[in-house]
Amino acid sequence: MLIQQFRYDNYRLHQLGNNSVFTITLQAGLSAIKTPQCYKEDGSSKNPDCPVCSKSLNKLAQPLPMAHCANSRLVCKISGDVMNENNPPMMLPNGYVYGYNVSVEIIVLLKANTAAVVI
Repeated sequence: MLIQQFRYDNYRLHQLGNNSVFTITLQAGLSAIKTPQCYKEDGSSKNPDCPVCSKSLNKLAQPLPMAHCANSRLVCKISGDVMNENNPPMMLPNGYVYGYNVSVEIIVLLKANTAAVVI
């Protein structure tokens, strides 16, 4: 009890927090990149490059607030390329949206497979 009181008073005297600088920095970083997709149950929307989507950091980030993204960007699920003016989003007949570059490759593959089947 006396040790805890000493630490509390010492922190207040020197205006220090109870958490380490590493903990505060880690929480700020995780909160900045945390999105609702990191906590979907199906697992298909989790990004393998996202630190919050990993099992260990996912539990640490759970009580933290979500990131507020005023600007968003579309990323092609197949190629991982950002969809922009050079790679515009294209919707295929199945309803999924991919980048134009991948869509062209898929159409070429489908035509090649159809031609092989017809012959």
